Amino acid sequence: MQKGIVFKTRANQNYMTDCVGASIIKQIAHREGVPMQDFIVKNDSPCGSTIGPMMAAKCGVKTVDIGAPILSMHSVREQIGVVDVLYLKKLFVAFFNNYSEIQNTLLEE
Repeated sequence: MQKGIVFKTRANQNYMTDCVGASIIKQIAHREGVPMQDFIVKNDSPCGSTIGPMMAAKCGVKTVDIGAPILSMHSVREQIGVVDVLYLKKLFVAFFNNYSEIQNTLLEE
């Protein structure tokens, strides 16, 4: 916590993150000085398996599974770092201001 926004990925694709979406977000975060962390779950640990990956595959859109890290999940006593909320807000604002420009650079050869 307090060290930036987290990307969640897993080899068996239980999370929504795809490489194109991740590339766009990482470029935007780098430009804006928003720190990013990678969270990769071991293959032998159960996790994820929400409808997100299935929906992303059916819709054909670029997707990322990101968020601010928290101490616990599904608990009334969850804790989140205040700085991470500010990083997330900064990243969202930068995304909407810079997406078109970054998207166009990915399509250039």
